Amino acid sequence: MSETSPSTLPATSEPQPKQSRSAQDKIIGAYIADAKKFLKVASDDEQIRSILEAHGYDAGEFTTADTLATAASTAFEDRASGMGTQKLAGTALIAAIKTARGDYAAFRDIARAAFPAEADRLSLSLKGEVPDDTGRFITTAETSYGAAGKEPHATKLTKRGYPAARLATLLENLDDLTGTGGDQDTALGDAIENTAERDAAYAALKTFMKELKGTARGSLRGKPGLLAKLEL
Repeated sequence: MSETSPSTLPATSEPQPKQSRSAQDKIIGAYIADAKKFLKVASDDEQIRSILEAHGYDAGEFTTADTLATAASTAFEDRASGMGTQKLAGTALIAAIKTARGDYAAFRDIARAAFPAEADRLSLSLKGEVPDDTGRFITTAETSYGAAGKEPHATKLTKRGYPAARLATLLENLDDLTGTGGDQDTALGDAIENTAERDAAYAALKTFMKELKGTARGSLRGKPGLLAKLEL
């Protein structure tokens, strides 16, 4: 029995790795740019235009093509802008959390030193570890700052650097942190929506261009100069 040559071995059934988002963006961006270039040449070149018109690609068809290309380009740009907003919101959120946690860590150290009794620490929410969950952390910090502004803690903590005005600022920062989290959620939702719109516009353009290019290859067969202009 003869050995199977490498060229006749069955293709692997292992799944191929997915393209990275950045690679996919480059492919889509390049395709849109190439499509717009193709349409301009096909529309402006009199010889090519007349041949394509004989196969149904009249002014209405080219208007449709331009509309699809513009929609794809706009959706691509909107998606890029949306991703930038998402990244900015994410960066702002990380910075806000880091600042708030640092402020609260300092407050806990000072408040614990000022009030070593367990009852005081319980009322100031100083027992246990600071929650890793951001929502629970915000609630814990708000409770601590709120208690710090009331007696029997307010007078001493004012001396230790936490007067009512500073506590109010720290509470406002926590409110801002909650708002930043909301901005991140909104940015993420917008980015997902922008991606869907981009993909839909890209798919519509590809469908149109596939038929147009196929028609161009057939109708311009035997005319290498014209095919070269369209890079076919």
